[in-house]
Amino acid sequence: MLRIGSKKDGIQYKKRICAYAIIERIKDKKIAIATDKSDIYFLLGGGREKDELIEETLKREIIEETGYSLTDVKFFDKINSWCYNAKYGYLDVEATIYIAKFDKKILAPIEKDHRILWVSPLEYKDKLYHEYQRYILNKYILATNTATREVLIGYEKNNQIVENSEKGIEKAIKFAIANKN
Repeated sequence: MLRIGSKKDGIQYKKRICAYAIIERIKDKKIAIATDKSDIYFLLGGGREKDELIEETLKREIIEETGYSLTDVKFFDKINSWCYNAKYGYLDVEATIYIAKFDKKILAPIEKDHRILWVSPLEYKDKLYHEYQRYILNKYILATNTATREVLIGYEKNNQIVENSEKGIEKAIKFAIANKN
């Protein structure tokens, strides 16, 4: 499993198992993200509680943040990261990422400090707070955009290799955008 970030010597990291979703809105190809302060953005989801299954964590977190249940939930990826969180300190994150859609509004959001925004993945791929979430969103863009995938085939045919890193994905996306027509 890929690990993002670097571990700092002498720091005690707390293990945090998390589940996140890239919530799609097909009609305009936007995704839902959360913000709790201006210019700080996150994928929807969060940490597992006690003995929850990871899918239960995802469903609970989405309801707490948005009030919505989910439908069409599909596994997308799993990633590890060393990171810092103002609320929890230094974390060793193990994140399972899903792609899903909102289903029904079942209650008012519990986490009142979260605002949900519908955004273009391309416009927000570099704005997510956590490096591992930026990596995942870039990977999602590559995986779901047919035009980008077709251009990337040309990118690889020109003896360019798409590195399995945030910089490699960024380089491939820039190439794809510059050569999409």
